Amino acid sequence: MNKHSLFSGPSITLGKMLFWREFRTMYRRTAFGPLWAVAAPVAFIFVFIFFRLLFGIEATDGIPTIPFLFSGLANWMLFTTVLLGTFPALTRNVILLKKMPINPLVFVFSGALLPLVTYLVYFVVLEGMAAFYGYLPGVRHMLLPLLALIILLFSVGLGLLVAAIGLYKQDIILLLPVILQLGMFATPIFFPKSIVPEPLHWVIAINPMAHCIQMFRDIMFFAQWPDWLLLGKTTLVVAILWALALPLFKRTTRYLADMF
Repeated sequence: MNKHSLFSGPSITLGKMLFWREFRTMYRRTAFGPLWAVAAPVAFIFVFIFFRLLFGIEATDGIPTIPFLFSGLANWMLFTTVLLGTFPALTRNVILLKKMPINPLVFVFSGALLPLVTYLVYFVVLEGMAAFYGYLPGVRHMLLPLLALIILLFSVGLGLLVAAIGLYKQDIILLLPVILQLGMFATPIFFPKSIVPEPLHWVIAINPMAHCIQMFRDIMFFAQWPDWLLLGKTTLVVAILWALALPLFKRTTRYLADMF
């Protein structure tokens, strides 16, 4: 059977159905429904405040503490939620692959929709929070969705690479949460980039998420245009990642329905 293209009518319809299924499954039998999406960043903010007190971190580059933490968390959670959800989005929908000629990318992108919608809620809250502290939206804020798109594409591309490898060697699937936990402490989420010691600057330099979060804060809180060279380099990294991950993903998922 020939598989439907990613943007065909049946694929789009299926993607919508999968999104609503995930939405209903996540918030079924809950009293507060989607409001629980705000609980995770709030909990993390308290944890990060504790870490800042524990390690004596006071610097926030002049940004109020809560908006500083929330701006890092919102972007990091979009990245990790999409990345961690890519492989399960494939494996839990294998039964559909056995019945219908579906492009497996439909599962990947439909799985990324709920984290993206959640991120949009965070973004609205963050804009309101920033306005409360006097950081009013400006023309530069139009670039913030571009940064969100780069983060989304980076997380999906990395997810495709991890899923392609994980279909044959699931060690990487088990190791991924540990890597992301370590990566969180190597990304300026609860600490500013300015306090990173010189010998460790290379850790920030090779971390696309560190650059995205820094550019996000520069635009939102300092009304600055992003570092165009840095933005170009980050975009190039994402493009190279997709050039490597997509062909490998297509090759390894060709017989996905027969593997489970």
